[in-house]
Amino acid sequence: MDMSLIIRRTFHSCSRLCIREKQQESIIINQAKHLVQHNKRADSYRLTSFPEITPLTPQQSRTASKLFAKPTRFLTSVFEPENLPSYEKPEIAFVGRSNVGKSTLINRLTNNNKLVKTSSKPGHTKSLNFFDIANQITLVDMPGYGFQSRETWGDLILYYLRNRAQLKRLFIVIDPVAGLKETDKQIMQILDQQPLSYQIILTKRDRLSKEAFEKSKSNIEEYLVNNAICCYPEILITGKRRKSQKNSVEQVTQDIIRVQWTIMSATGITSSSSS
Repeated sequence: MDMSLIIRRTFHSCSRLCIREKQQESIIINQAKHLVQHNKRADSYRLTSFPEITPLTPQQSRTASKLFAKPTRFLTSVFEPENLPSYEKPEIAFVGRSNVGKSTLINRLTNNNKLVKTSSKPGHTKSLNFFDIANQITLVDMPGYGFQSRETWGDLILYYLRNRAQLKRLFIVIDPVAGLKETDKQIMQILDQQPLSYQIILTKRDRLSKEAFEKSKSNIEEYLVNNAICCYPEILITGKRRKSQKNSVEQVTQDIIRVQWTIMSATGITSSSSS
C-alpha cells in the first residue's frame, strides 16, 4: 500500500472533523516520511513520532497577532444542553483537568487578563462559556474535569462534543508537571469515537527544568502516537516568563502566537480582517 496513504490514514482516521487543510496535510506527509516505521513482513507502516514543527512565517505571526489583538467579548454561559446557542461562526473549545492553567491560557491568548476568572479551587468553571474573537471565531471555555467537578460537567460536555457541528477543534490542556492522567485518556477515547479532532497544549513549561519538561513531553507524545487516533500531530507549548529560567520573553510570546495561528488554521480563518 502507498506510504503516503498510510500516513494520511494515520492522521485522518476520523471521517468528519479530523480533516486538515490540503496545504497542511502535504507538509505533514512530507515531514513524516522519516517518522514512520516500515514493517516489511506485514508490508505496513506505523507512525513512531510526530513531525517536527515548521516555524511560522513572519506574515503568519503578524496575522495571528493582529486578529487576537482585537477585542474578545463574552457572549453567554450555558448550564443545560437545551440552551446551547446556534452560532454560525466556527468554534474552538478548551478543556482540561482542574487547575491545569486553562483560564490563564485563554486570557493570554486574548490579551485580556480579566476575560476568564481564574481560581485555585478545583471545578471553578461550571458552565460552557462562549466568547467572540474578532467577530470571526467563537471560543468556548469548558468546565474542568477531575476531582468533584467531573459529575458536574458530565452530561453537558458530552452532549456538546457529540452534537456541536460548529466545533472545529478541541484543545485539551495538559499540565506536564502532572503528566497524562486517566481522565485525560478517557476524554481522548470519547473524542476518537465521535470522531472529533483535538490537539494537546502543554502549559506551565516554566515549572520544569528543560530536561524534565522534554521527558514529560516525550512520554505524552509516545502515548498520543500509539493511542490517540484523532489527535492533531502537533503538541503546542506555553509557559510564563520567569527570571529564574532562561526562557526569553520572545520565546514565550512566540509560543502564544503559535497557538493563536493554530486556532486560525483549525477554523479556516486566514485573514485578520472580518468579513
